[in-house]
Amino acid sequence: MSKRLLVLDVEGTLFETKFKIPGTDLDLTVWQAIAVMLGPGAVSEEVESHRKWQTGKYPSYIDWMKDTIKIHKRHGLSKSVFDQIVASAGYNEGVVETFAEIDRDLFEPVLVTGGFADLAIRANRDLGIAHTFAACEYFFDAKGKLSAFNLLPCDFEGKLDFIRLMLREYGLSDRDWVFVGDGGNDVPIAKMAPVAIGYRPHPKLREVVHHTVFHFKEVLAILTKIPQYAK
Repeated sequence: MSKRLLVLDVEGTLFETKFKIPGTDLDLTVWQAIAVMLGPGAVSEEVESHRKWQTGKYPSYIDWMKDTIKIHKRHGLSKSVFDQIVASAGYNEGVVETFAEIDRDLFEPVLVTGGFADLAIRANRDLGIAHTFAACEYFFDAKGKLSAFNLLPCDFEGKLDFIRLMLREYGLSDRDWVFVGDGGNDVPIAKMAPVAIGYRPHPKLREVVHHTVFHFKEVLAILTKIPQYAK
């Protein structure tokens, strides 16, 4: 019996989103939490960056991230604050239990996120996931100051490139994957997915997914009903 990739978003899908700053259109776990922790000035600049993205002022997602990183540096993001935000993120109800039941002979989980590698790696460790692609990774110097970063175009349409890479590596066709996501930024990938599941989806995402769920354990029920992969 063949295998499929189970491609999942991270922030809002696996982890709870506790911050949504008024004036922004994305529910985020870490990006907006950083702005809130850095204070009103950082929040104001974060909102402005979203406005610039929505009005096409950034040529690419990487340009948006670079601008946001400047905000974090300007307002003094430290390793201790960053680590606190990542460590405090909680899983959505049912995520841990669902991953304990997924048949790994049938589904290979792959994480693709426009967020931070540190958060995605938490899921790797906790949920037994081998493949993660994250848009941003931060590096701090000995004094805890943000000193360097690594960026990948891993959001919006860019997520599809990493999925194609993994399909090729596993020798699978472009029909051999399922996507689970929650945000408006997941619309491009959901439109291309053979099976797209929206977890408490943004209204724009709800319009294009095949299934909508409001508890994460419902994802498992959908997976077991995909005909050619059902036991």
